[in-house]
Formats: sequence, C-alpha cells, structure tokens
Amino acid sequence: MILRFGFITFIFLLAIAPLGCAITTNKEAVLNEGDNMLVRKLNAVLLTTDDLPTMELDTSYAYPIIGHTEEPPIFDGFSQSWDGTQPEEHITMDYWLFRRVADAQKAADQWRGLLSSQSFYQPEPNAADVIGDATWRIPNTSSIWFVKNNVLVHIKAGRPFINQLRFTRSVARKVEAKINAALNQQ
Repeated sequence: MILRFGFITFIFLLAIAPLGCAITTNKEAVLNEGDNMLVRKLNAVLLTTDDLPTMELDTSYAYPIIGHTEEPPIFDGFSQSWDGTQPEEHITMDYWLFRRVADAQKAADQWRGLLSSQSFYQPEPNAADVIGDATWRIPNTSSIWFVKNNVLVHIKAGRPFINQLRFTRSVARKVEAKINAALNQQ
C-alpha cells in the first residue's frame, strides 16, 4: 500500500514539475521584458565632466529617498549644480528615478506646478524642441522639465541670458542621450 502511494506521488510530481517550470519561465520573461524597458540606476544618467567638459561640477548629492512613500513613490533622486565660463552655463539639475514609467509621468504632471512660484510649466509649444517623452517650461524662462521613460529631470537656469534656453536644451539632450544609452545597455 505504501509502495503504491509512493509510486502515485512520484508520477504526480513528474507530471506537475514541467507545468511549474513553464509558469515560472513565463513569469520571468514578462518581468525581464518590463525591467529592460526601465532605467535601473540613476547614476547611469547623471552628467559628468566628460559630458560637460567646459564646466565644473559645484555640488552633487543624492536625495534621502529611502522610506519615501508619497504618491508617486520615488525610487532614487539626485541633484547637481554646474558652473561654466559663460553666464548661461550656471545650471542646477535634479533627477528622479521611479519604479514605473507611469509613476514618472504622474510626478511630471503633478509636480511641475509646484516648482515655480511665478507661473506654471507649460507644455513645450514647438514639437522639435520636445525632449524625452514630454517637455515643459515656463514661458520666457530657460528652465526645462522633462520626463523620459521612468526618469524625471528638472534643469533650472539662473537668470535668462540670450543663449540660455539653447544651452539648457543642449544639456537636456545630453541627459536624454544618457537615458537612451542606459536603456539600450540592458
């Protein structure tokens, strides 16, 4: 009797094992597919002196994000302040990394009104100047707010100079290129 029960259990395990493996494999494929579409580490998109060789990094620090539970939840955050030889080369950059693309888009929409005391960030009116998935800026200023995948970036210029908006856009494009490179390396 015990031998018969053991044999039935053995046959049952043989029959169920491939089913369990197939389920796990399918689950992992879906998870990996989603993960490949996300930037995993914020340091992969931070600008360096190689990206801005004519400028000097003044300050650079990580935000204390651990335990942040507000909506949308932030996974990581970082701030940099850069100075250059030209007046338009004084900028501050904030980066936020989210676990999901939808969280980054939600934050971009909710937070853009909080960043400016004078006016709200408006969608970029010129399609050729859109950076990432969506770009906003305050009219008649040079600060840019953009979202690309699961990364949200704010580039704030000091005061507007003649070349400031062009320079800020070029810096934003460098960040966008680093985000694309981080996505392609996975």
